[in-house]
Amino acid sequence: MIQATARVLKNIIEVQVGDDAWVGRPREATEAGLVRRIAALFSTDYLVYRAAKPNEVHSTVTYHAKTDEIRIQLGEELWRTRSSAFGPLTIDYGGVQYTINERLTGRFAVLRGAEPVGVGQLGFRSCTIRDYPADLEVFFGHLALGYVIRTLTWEGLG
Repeated sequence: MIQATARVLKNIIEVQVGDDAWVGRPREATEAGLVRRIAALFSTDYLVYRAAKPNEVHSTVTYHAKTDEIRIQLGEELWRTRSSAFGPLTIDYGGVQYTINERLTGRFAVLRGAEPVGVGQLGFRSCTIRDYPADLEVFFGHLALGYVIRTLTWEGLG
């Protein structure tokens, strides 16, 4: 199971990916100065650190509200969700297209073709994904983090 939870007072997002713990920090939080600290409160660009190497950036997850796009950068790899006005989100990973069907209840399903490969639930500043194959765990961990950033962004705009 993957669990991503925003810790707003700490200005971080904690992600539990199986047995691995990750922390997402706003990019601006790494820079000194009061203005940068305030900007970090509204950041949509998070650096991901793994517990095994807490001082080394593992990846970057960014949300763009204007295009409703989650971007995941892991090394040289870059994945982007695509959204349409009335259709589901889609994303290509490993040469395969995945569709994310969202419901108004906060529940969603990730499909490969017509086959479900994971189910999730958005909560209050949190995202849980379960029932996924082991080879998609790291990818879904980043996706869960992106969903939490998306939720925080829309909370701030409302």
